[in-house]
Amino acid sequence: MERQPEYGTPVHDRPPVPRPGCLPCLELAAQRAGARHRGDVSAATDANVLLRRHLAETHEGDGYTG
Repeated sequence: MERQPEYGTPVHDRPPVPRPGCLPCLELAAQRAGARHRGDVSAATDANVLLRRHLAETHEGDGYTG
């Protein structure tokens, strides 16, 4: 499980939250987790951007909440 943001973290600094049961959301979250594990901050950021875009286009959400 990914580390939760600290209390008081501005909403724009929080990672997007994948929707349960959505395969594209879960794949992007897995890409992000793998990038973080490798220490690849750029790839993790790219995965966040793609996940936010997917959430906005598919789930009509901003990606900041579950």
